[in-house]
Amino acid sequence: MSGRHSGSARRSGSAVIWAVVALVAVVVVVGGFFGVQAVRASGANSCDSLDTVSLAVDTSIAEPVQRILAQAGEVERGCVNFEVRAERPTDTATEIAGTDDGRPDLWIPDSTLWLLKTLRSTGALPELAKTSVANTLPVLVSKSDAVPVTDTWLSVLQLPGQRIGDPLTSSASNAAILGALAESEVAISDAKAVSAALVPMAQDFGRIADAPHDTPDLVAQVAADGGTSVATEQALLAYEADNPGSALAESVPPTGSYFLNYPLAVTAPAGPEYDRVKQAGAALGSVLATASAADTLVAVGFRTSSGTPLPDGRGVGSVASLEIKNPLSIETTLRDWAVLALPLRTLVVEDVSGSMAAKSGDSTRIALTVDASIGANSLFSDQTQMGLWAFSIGLGGGKQDYRELVPMGEADGTFNGKSQRDAILDSIRGLPGLVGGGTGLYDTTLAAFRRVKEGYDPNYVNSVIILTDGANEDEGSISLDQLLASLQQEQDPVRPIVIITVGVTGDADPVALQQISAVTGGTSYVAEDPRDIPDVFVKALNSRTERLAGE
Repeated sequence: MSGRHSGSARRSGSAVIWAVVALVAVVVVVGGFFGVQAVRASGANSCDSLDTVSLAVDTSIAEPVQRILAQAGEVERGCVNFEVRAERPTDTATEIAGTDDGRPDLWIPDSTLWLLKTLRSTGALPELAKTSVANTLPVLVSKSDAVPVTDTWLSVLQLPGQRIGDPLTSSASNAAILGALAESEVAISDAKAVSAALVPMAQDFGRIADAPHDTPDLVAQVAADGGTSVATEQALLAYEADNPGSALAESVPPTGSYFLNYPLAVTAPAGPEYDRVKQAGAALGSVLATASAADTLVAVGFRTSSGTPLPDGRGVGSVASLEIKNPLSIETTLRDWAVLALPLRTLVVEDVSGSMAAKSGDSTRIALTVDASIGANSLFSDQTQMGLWAFSIGLGGGKQDYRELVPMGEADGTFNGKSQRDAILDSIRGLPGLVGGGTGLYDTTLAAFRRVKEGYDPNYVNSVIILTDGANEDEGSISLDQLLASLQQEQDPVRPIVIITVGVTGDADPVALQQISAVTGGTSYVAEDPRDIPDVFVKALNSRTERLAGE
């Protein structure tokens, strides 16, 4: 039996989004109910013939659903033969959005969220024959002797090395993120912190996108290698049943969890057959609501549709249900994840002009910028390609205002006998020793843009990040107008390079920086206090979601 760590008493269902479809559900259930009753009222104890209805079922629950149907009589099934096919929700959603004959008549996904996705792709919201046929919830899986302390789902997302599936295809992974979102809506967690946590997670996910991300595989990885992963209560119990003595533990933050509700939806296209399918859906809903069906589901680790904790001490016990009050935040967050998972290729360019030695509180601008840059470095995943330049007038020798400290390379690669990341960190720590001279902003910006363009990688988001505390002071450099014209002329819309500018303190030239970023489709920020730079980096990384969403 797994170790258990649970929260407070659970409220019924994760049903905030169900309100959108509640009225339709009532119509379907009532209409279908009378159709089924008409069959039963005929007094027949058997069926003259069986209708055939296709039923797509999430892979996690397909086997017990098939057993339940096999045990039910023909009349109990409404004289319907249900052709069950086990499918991932992503595949079923694609079939429903398509125009071929592959779409099922009925569908049991693992979450109502999938029905909202079909609404976006088809413009029609599937009707519900039953709001829930079973329940399970995401849990944190670990070795029983290494259960991490987590106060919130945000703290789960922040765990180092956390294994998580793809939230775009895995409802368990999705629910973990939505749990953190729900916490932020009631001020348990900070919304900015949730966004910040997604940055390294999404980039790390992109790096290991070919690795197994199915919930059962994540459980198996923890059993084999330790660490933590997000899975469902049911998936863990199923793994333990097949692998006794695996010494795994499941835990849930005391704030609760975002439940998966396994709705039964009518997905047949509109037409003369629709009412027939609705009646079949009502019959199926009745079969799945029987006591024997509940016993079958509970035996394999599912909770019933009421969400009652599993008997005999199995699972995590009573857990509060977290709910999203603003359903639009779900779509926004998943869209952001999709963009953030795109790997980043960036050249970081840091100002070391003399003004960076100016006092800032009890420290200096350069010292605070170094500390903040070291902290911001941790936001970049190992798959990120990074390079580092420093700049001030003449720093590179002669008329060259920049010096390459670390050339572009993958963060988990090597440079001069060190890891790329360590080489960059060491060079950042050495920036105070380079401080002096004026700000050679414009020539450096164009050179950095061209350098990134030379090695453009279509599999990455290619960018330049510039940190500076002043306006351009190089009288022999190109002008701002010349810089903007060159950037506009050399920007290739098929191979775009984005420039993100960060003004360090109010002494920077925010107007010029904004123009430089805007001409490349990038964003500009001002960190009034250098200690704000990590937060600015998070905003800069997240700004990719706004830019790419508009393309």
